[in-house]
Amino acid sequence: MDRATFWSLLDETPKPKGLRGLFSKPQDPKKRPSLAPENLQAILEPLSTEEIQAFAKHFNDVLVELNRWDLWGAAYVIHGGMGDDSFHYFRSWLIGKGQAAVSQAMTDPDGLGPYIDDPEEVDNELLEYVAHEILEGRGLQDPREEFERSPDDEPTGTPFEEETVADQFPKLAATFNSD
Repeated sequence: MDRATFWSLLDETPKPKGLRGLFSKPQDPKKRPSLAPENLQAILEPLSTEEIQAFAKHFNDVLVELNRWDLWGAAYVIHGGMGDDSFHYFRSWLIGKGQAAVSQAMTDPDGLGPYIDDPEEVDNELLEYVAHEILEGRGLQDPREEFERSPDDEPTGTPFEEETVADQFPKLAATFNSD
């Protein structure tokens, strides 16, 4: 599985039967809710073990790529504070929002405002575990033990100062009023 296939699975994951009309994919990716873990499970379960392992590796790699101080600073402004576990779950939430949200986060975190419906709901911890749980259900070990890089390593870039972080993200500060 390549990265394009990984993103297509996240961006096109079907909604539960009977609810498809209620949750049709919005035209604007900014209005798309973060992917529900049960929806991801529905699309991953029929895949081969190798495909799920590759999906889990891509998910981990994106978590690692998003582990940046500038993004943590933006998340801090959005949520009005954010510790290390919350930042990890924020990155899972971003991945669940899809490729457009992750691209925005990587290029200009101050532009994430339109992707946020509720600054208190920027957490999707369980999404990260879907592939691992399916693999464990098939009798395999948690693949995270085999990954070269951990999403919990020290973030890249320059750490932010809590007192001045809002100055670095003026659009987010204006939208989310966090001082």
